[in-house]
Amino acid sequence: MTQVQASQRSIAIISAEQSHQRNQTLVVRAVHNTQDSPMRRTLDAYGIDDTRGTLSQLNREKYHVLVKKDRSGAPDLTLGAYVSKQDEDGYGNFNWLNPKGLIKYQTKDVAVITFTSKDQLTQLSATYSETPLPGFLIKTLNAEDCLDTFLNRRNASLAEFIAPVDLTQHGYLIMPNSPYCDANVLDTYVNAPETLKNTRHGVILVTYAIHPSIHSAFLAARHHPSGPIRLEASQQTSQRTIDDKTKLESLTSILSLKQEHLPQLEKLRDGTLQHLRDVYAVNEHDNVKMFFHFPVAEKTATLHLHTWVNKGDHPLNEPRSFDLDAIITHLESGKDIGDLVLSRNEGSYFIPTSDSIKDISGIPFKGLRDNALNLPL
Repeated sequence: MTQVQASQRSIAIISAEQSHQRNQTLVVRAVHNTQDSPMRRTLDAYGIDDTRGTLSQLNREKYHVLVKKDRSGAPDLTLGAYVSKQDEDGYGNFNWLNPKGLIKYQTKDVAVITFTSKDQLTQLSATYSETPLPGFLIKTLNAEDCLDTFLNRRNASLAEFIAPVDLTQHGYLIMPNSPYCDANVLDTYVNAPETLKNTRHGVILVTYAIHPSIHSAFLAARHHPSGPIRLEASQQTSQRTIDDKTKLESLTSILSLKQEHLPQLEKLRDGTLQHLRDVYAVNEHDNVKMFFHFPVAEKTATLHLHTWVNKGDHPLNEPRSFDLDAIITHLESGKDIGDLVLSRNEGSYFIPTSDSIKDISGIPFKGLRDNALNLPL
């Protein structure tokens, strides 16, 4: 019979135990763990401060920012910044604000636009109607060579058209917001869009309302049901001209939205979320924002929705950002969009001085003031 020998303990283990026994006396520094529990006593014995309570207080300020600074302490805005917002981001969760957005909004002064009546909003809507569709959108609709058409030739799934519920409604064209992306990021949109939500860049999309009578070579392959009157997208045609020919009002800003648009806005929300799931692998754990800006510049005066996933924001951008859900809720209550605009910060909007909004004819520009909405850099 084979004799089974008693197991031998590792010499290394024995040596370690003997060493521990020789060094049982710990040098314990003063600590502040006050609760009487086995864990607290263990931390005390090893001289470890449990500072979770203190750390949890660090997010009491509205914004926390990580930004690179030079030796003099001046922040380098060209590298962007990481921003954590109270009540929105969990502790230790920072989202990147890209340099273009940081430089635009982190300014000494802001232009103040103050609306005091619906007549002023009506006048601004009339001004927007006199503008043509934005030039970059016209190029895309006509399938002309431009950054967005090149991008979608490389990956057709990046552009999706949410068809109108009927021919009295606009459709919506979703695309990456390419001007805010460098070449390397655009390559990621093409080759691995599902990875973007976990990069510092996040996902940034823009979605344009498309009048049902616009004939588009680009949208023809995306099942755009052009109406009985077919109009070419042209820089020479104002949106008011389109309205007069079709007897259907263009959507130039949130001021154009009414209760009758609710079914399409709900379809826009649902379609956008499905697009995010299908193309960008977005799920319930991601931070998704869908919002319209107001007021907007004349050169971009077609209703367009911004969609961000896991992206940092600047406090100056927030007052003029109207969440899609807030718009839907407001319209469902039977109220006019003008009421929502006039109630936001008592009708005052703060715009970067570099923006052309303050120069729109007839807009109630009230001058410049110090930017009180800068990030604490």
